[in-house]
Amino acid sequence: MREEVKKGGRRIRIVPLAAWTLTAAMSAAIAGNALFGQPTASRIAQAATNPAQELPGNLAADGARTIQLKFDPVVEAVQRELLSAGYYKGPVDGVIGRRTRQAIAAYQQAMGLQPDGQPTSDLAEHIRFTREVSEASLFTGTVAAAPDAEQRAAIRRVQTGLADLAYSPGEINGELTSETRDAILSFQRDHHLPETGTVSDDLIAELAKVSGQSDTATQ
Repeated sequence: MREEVKKGGRRIRIVPLAAWTLTAAMSAAIAGNALFGQPTASRIAQAATNPAQELPGNLAADGARTIQLKFDPVVEAVQRELLSAGYYKGPVDGVIGRRTRQAIAAYQQAMGLQPDGQPTSDLAEHIRFTREVSEASLFTGTVAAAPDAEQRAAIRRVQTGLADLAYSPGEINGELTSETRDAILSFQRDHHLPETGTVSDDLIAELAKVSGQSDTATQ
């Protein structure tokens, strides 16, 4: 109950101590609920406006867990060649994903290759060479007689083996140039092989044996 006293001819109401205590307790409860009683979702929403705030369970600001993606330069090269060839429409980011594998498989199937969807350096070379031949045919109206990608890779390996043995095949470019032919002839003459100046299984096998590069015959 409130009490009234007279002071200087005026009446003053006095609120008992219990009423003040009750009022203070209720105010503290409301403030505590506002500060600490919010659910986790509300705290995450607040964190979105304050990126420095740590989220529970290592969540990102949008509530999703972060995933670290691995960059692969071989994947990037394959993606770039597939994009140029019109088989791939995604980003060239060096990260293997469903779209990249589907594009690889589509190209492999179109070229009569095993559609395993795997990115490799040889595949990137195959796509590049096939695209270059196709682009050249647009200007000339015909496809120039040239080794296919598999033959080109074999010539490149022969050139590498000859260069390692100091036979000077010229630029290692997968093309059977006059310098490469002369180097092959010199090697064939020195190792008692038929002097044809061309790439053959016998040449590849002999190069592998002499240079110790057994993978030259198996790749």
